[in-house]
Order: sequence, then structure tokens, then C-alpha cells
Amino acid sequence: MTCPQCQQAELVAGRENHLYLESGLNNVTLRDITVRRCPHCGASFASIPRVSELHRAIALALVHKPERLIPAEIRFLRKHLGWSGADFARKFHCSPSQISRWERDINPTPMSNAYELLLRTLVAQGEKIEDYQDRMEDIATINEVRPAVLAMIHEQSHWRLAA
Repeated sequence: MTCPQCQQAELVAGRENHLYLESGLNNVTLRDITVRRCPHCGASFASIPRVSELHRAIALALVHKPERLIPAEIRFLRKHLGWSGADFARKFHCSPSQISRWERDINPTPMSNAYELLLRTLVAQGEKIEDYQDRMEDIATINEVRPAVLAMIHEQSHWRLAA
């Protein structure tokens, strides 16, 4: 395959880790995936299998993290649910400007514990609630806000959180 950016060279495939910025999160690494690089211009193109499944795995990892959600994680979970900001506001019975403040990276307004627990629960639907319910009470008492450092790995046709 010829490089789509420079049209000068054939792409060379290799296995490597890829910082998955396309997710809107700057803390997700996909481990040992196929990445094609152009030897002429240096452009790289990651081959990401089963993106929907990957996004579900990331969403569940965020639901399970013991710290409070950061703005980018709230935005990722909202988008994972398929909601616009207006949809989110309507479903949470608050204003779109409140959603914007929760998701803003500059001077964010922290999401209340109750709203965060509701968001985590909505995302986790489809998984047995008993698996994470005990941790929700602990999470509600934590005031520390920091990003989760996630390393995702694709093996045997599915994505999972790497150890």
C-alpha cells in the first residue's frame, strides 16, 4: 500500500504500541498492534481491529477505575453512550452548560458523586451490576481526580485492559 500522505513509498507494517489519541483520551495505549509506517515521510497508520469492542472495553475500564472521572473521561463515556451534550443534559435533568463545565479541560466543574455514579451505572449496563456495585460506594467518597492510565491489548479477537 502506498503512503496516502506523500504518495512516495510503500508502507512498512510492524507491531508496536500506539497512543490512542483518536479516542479523545490522552492516556490510552494500544499494545502490540499493527502500525504501518512510511519510510519516506514518517507518517504512521494504526490498524485497530474491532473499534466498537475496544471502546466498550475502555468504557468499562473507566467505570471500574477507583478515582473520580476527569473531564475527558466524562466526554468519552457520554459519546460511548451515543449522546450529544444536549441528550446528556436532558437525560440528567441539567443544562447543556452544566455538561460543558463537566467536560471542559480548562477550569472544569467537578461532576457530583451522584451524577458520576449514575453515569458509571448507565455505561456498565449489560454487565452484572454485582461485579462493580461494591466499588461504587468507595468511589463516591474519593475526592481525588486524576486520569486513568490505560493500556489496552487485542488478543484472541477481543480487547481487554492489559495488566
